[in-house]
Amino acid sequence: MNQVLLGLLLGAGIGAFAQTPDAMPQAAPLPATTEPAQPPPPPSRWDYSLGAKLDMGDLRHPGHMQLRPTLGLRYGRWRVGTVEGANWHRFGQALQDNALTYDWLKTSNWQTGLSASVINLDQDADFDAFKSGRKTLRLRANLDYKFSRQWLAGLSLTQDVLGRGDGTTASPTVTYIQPLDDDSAMLLSAYTTWGNAAHWQSTAARSPGSALRQDAGLGNWGAQITYRQRFTQRWAFYSQLSASQFINPVLPSGQAVVYGGQLGVIYFSH
Repeated sequence: MNQVLLGLLLGAGIGAFAQTPDAMPQAAPLPATTEPAQPPPPPSRWDYSLGAKLDMGDLRHPGHMQLRPTLGLRYGRWRVGTVEGANWHRFGQALQDNALTYDWLKTSNWQTGLSASVINLDQDADFDAFKSGRKTLRLRANLDYKFSRQWLAGLSLTQDVLGRGDGTTASPTVTYIQPLDDDSAMLLSAYTTWGNAAHWQSTAARSPGSALRQDAGLGNWGAQITYRQRFTQRWAFYSQLSASQFINPVLPSGQAVVYGGQLGVIYFSH
């Protein structure tokens, strides 16, 4: 009898132990993976901007004003012109162009870009397929660093890859940005340009009678003051006044400083 009772108690104990999950040995948890999660790459999409600007290349001759359309286009890292409306009114510098540009690096503080454009050496820096003259391919590399909320420094390097006379230039820039409110800002930019002898010789050849330097060295300086206003998330307005001067020139007009201006509106798709 005692043996039967002992067997029943032992069987009940074994059954209760088997039904208790905490009494079972637990497998050691697998170690967490230390490999950081990689953010998904940004989707490639088309963005664009449309606008118009009133360009006054020389304020001494107001009758030469021109109304021109403007177009910006982006796909992935490739762009032409201005296409970003969110930060456009608070990030800008002198010496911008509308060449085909590849945005190589872009962070909150750094921006770098590589661009290429065809220029007319005998007419002006802008390519015009309907004008005669020597044409060449200019490569440009831009590096900009925003080291505070208000100060931006940059460097622009150009090279004539076909060796037809545009030469080599290096142009440091500095920009002071003064936000006025959440949707507007004033920007003041200044720059100077160093060029080799080939670059200044082509520049002097476009101004008959001038005595511009024709050896390597600093050849000009410039400054711009710009007001930018964003009316909505997509519409913006800007006005700009600029001044530039060749260093130690002797020009036929006797007026070395050239003043220019622009007024424009832009619609951004994004």
